[in-house]
Amino acid sequence: MLAKDIMTRNVVSISPAVSVRRAAAILIQNNVSGLPVVDDEGRICGMLTEGDLLLRREIRAMPRMARSPDAISETDLQRYIGSHGWCVADVMSQDVIVARPDSEVSEIAESLQAHRIKRLPIVQDGRLVGIVSRRDILGLILDAPATTLPRDDEAVRIAVRTRLRSELGLTPQKVQVSVKGGEVTLDGHVESELARKAVHTLIESVGIGVYHDRLAVGSLSTTEVR
Repeated sequence: MLAKDIMTRNVVSISPAVSVRRAAAILIQNNVSGLPVVDDEGRICGMLTEGDLLLRREIRAMPRMARSPDAISETDLQRYIGSHGWCVADVMSQDVIVARPDSEVSEIAESLQAHRIKRLPIVQDGRLVGIVSRRDILGLILDAPATTLPRDDEAVRIAVRTRLRSELGLTPQKVQVSVKGGEVTLDGHVESELARKAVHTLIESVGIGVYHDRLAVGSLSTTEVR
């Protein structure tokens, strides 16, 4: 799945020259928590989010710093501009993480999680062409097709065994799978309760109706390994 398959194309954006007051109104009117900032040529130059506006002087009084002028840092000055500046350019975040229309949705999801952001502008040749939000990606969960299992016992056994190995690293030597009448039984050994829970999760995701857990939990002794 690519960004172009799920992105919102009719994106509400804003100019860096717009006033902060007007920007807040656009956020509220469009029921969004962030806006891409684009220049006159449609090139993205920043992002404005609700979080950028939370420390505004209109919301909270900014106490005068009891320090000498020599002790005021670049960070102090930047915060002052962000809280007192009148236009979007003064408040917006300039370091914008973007993606391309052909970017994998899985990569975008990882970026959103890693950088703790809610949306990613999609650009092509430097120009804004769409946006992908967390909600767009969550929609994939609703649209995902249900898992369809084969009907005969041997095919189910192979399917479960294959996923145990590929997804959890549990080989047939560690965990044995048997199926009878559609009921799955697992014998063998896992190293921890967490691993056991992961096995349960895998079985549930496969769509097994009846599952018998006969797994032993804990480190194998030297005698058992031999």
